[in-house]
Amino acid sequence: MNTAENRLHLLYELNRRLTTLNDPAEFQIYITRRTREIFNAEGGSLLLLDPSRNEFYFPIASQSAGSHVTPAQLAEIRFPADRGVAGWVLANDQAVWVPDVSKDPRFYSDVDKQTETRTHSILAAPLRTSSGNIGVIELVNPTLANFSKDDLEFFEALASDVAVSYEKAALLERLRGEVGALRQLCRGLGTILLGGGVVITLGAIFFRMARAAPLAELPMAPGVWIGIAAAVIGVALMRAAKSSA
Repeated sequence: MNTAENRLHLLYELNRRLTTLNDPAEFQIYITRRTREIFNAEGGSLLLLDPSRNEFYFPIASQSAGSHVTPAQLAEIRFPADRGVAGWVLANDQAVWVPDVSKDPRFYSDVDKQTETRTHSILAAPLRTSSGNIGVIELVNPTLANFSKDDLEFFEALASDVAVSYEKAALLERLRGEVGALRQLCRGLGTILLGGGVVITLGAIFFRMARAAPLAELPMAPGVWIGIAAAVIGVALMRAAKSSA
């Protein structure tokens, strides 16, 4: 499909682009589209593993203009992680090229039935990370003339790069979510402390005024400095939440 020089150029291009994608959805859209274009495939998708249910699912998929299946259709499909060519790739940690699925007993036809499509060939590789395989990248009906072992190794190397980049994007997304939750917590707690501090301070002032206590003693009243301290802490938390936005 490509010369060694072209393959290296493509890996460099993809790696450079992947390092700038920190949103998992944007990442998935780009990589499925780009790999489909590279191998001139009818469809491309990431089949991610759901360990809790031991199932594959399609978060994002890219289809050619002539394809009848939509990403929304694939997003609703799940199937056991030990089924199909993808299941074999995941279990054996090995890329595979299946030029004719009708002659391969590993092929799982239920996805075709649910999407009313026809798979003729499959190119698949494991998505390897330091913590284990997180799924499989799969191309459906790629146009591959004189497909070689080098081409399969190139696809496998590409899949490994995709897995590492996806894991990084997913981690950043989780961290953004945790930071957002912490920001909301600080904002809410700050608002409570500020409001409570004002109420406590005013209450202490009115209490001492009702008792005709000398105003000069107000700073020494426990209720006053407790209220002021709460208000100050509340303001600090709200400013911290705002500055981290």
